[in-house]
Amino acid sequence: MNRLFPEHSSSVSEPTHNISNAEYRGFFIYVLSSISLFVWIGWTVIPENILENYLYIEYYPDKYWTVAIPAYSLMLMVYIYIGMALYNTEVLTFAIDDVRNFVDSYTYMPEQTVPGSRSKYEKTIDYVWKAPSGVWDLPITLVNEVLYTDDNDE
Repeated sequence: MNRLFPEHSSSVSEPTHNISNAEYRGFFIYVLSSISLFVWIGWTVIPENILENYLYIEYYPDKYWTVAIPAYSLMLMVYIYIGMALYNTEVLTFAIDDVRNFVDSYTYMPEQTVPGSRSKYEKTIDYVWKAPSGVWDLPITLVNEVLYTDDNDE
């Protein structure tokens, strides 16, 4: 019996990894962008007389576009970034008096998790001042009380 190839296994290895189309597309995009970069740099650096006389390339854009296209693209990205920030702030943000700023379907209040006969206030105070065992949403009234009341008033 051969130790390298036991009887129950094949001597020919079969691939276990199926290559997806995303890997082919990613490689193709990588190669295409690399070629485009080298062509762009070549067009930028090579003088016009070499392009026309030695490489026989007569139809190409003006050298102005070697600087203009990256500059326009960069400014477009800046405007898109600012536009997205403004859209998120002005359109997708709730109004200041909207109740959805405080409570929604994912709210997890302390009274839902701590069993016992103590009051909701005591349970929440324990949560605020002691190490919690999980994450809770605190009621806005309690947050205001902890932040804005004076301990000397009691």
